Amino acid sequence: MRRPVPAAAIVWLLVAFVPTILAAEEEDHAAAVEVSVGAVIASNQGNDFDHRLTALRRQFDNLFSYSSYRLVKQQSQRVPWGGNAGFHVPGGPYVLVIPREYKDERIFMKVVVIENSKPIVDTLLALRHRGTFLVGGHRHPDGVLILTIGASPLPQ
Repeated sequence: MRRPVPAAAIVWLLVAFVPTILAAEEEDHAAAVEVSVGAVIASNQGNDFDHRLTALRRQFDNLFSYSSYRLVKQQSQRVPWGGNAGFHVPGGPYVLVIPREYKDERIFMKVVVIENSKPIVDTLLALRHRGTFLVGGHRHPDGVLILTIGASPLPQ
């Protein structure tokens, strides 16, 4: 005759193993992250808006008062969690992005913008899935340089 399994044992098994299963599932969905950095030149010369920036138009309009935006370089790298991605920006600084973790559909990462061997931006931020962070204000011969920094988790 089989003995019934005590309810306490079932509860203990659920408490012990369900978080592990869920954590493994979350890791499977975000084994690495694709980090992208774009360099945009903004100016008040003309009214051109680069069609490759259309998804960010509202952000540009809300944050900046320039009449023209031109994407001059877009770069992407696949980076493991805790790794780092470095990006050279034409006519501007070096950008280092270190993805930390993916939690609650947000990518937590450290961003360092380096100019003349000194960090001019050193911050931690959380981006929503496929979100973009804008950093602006760096003078450029053709206007002002605005950096677009985005990230998206990649499945294993």
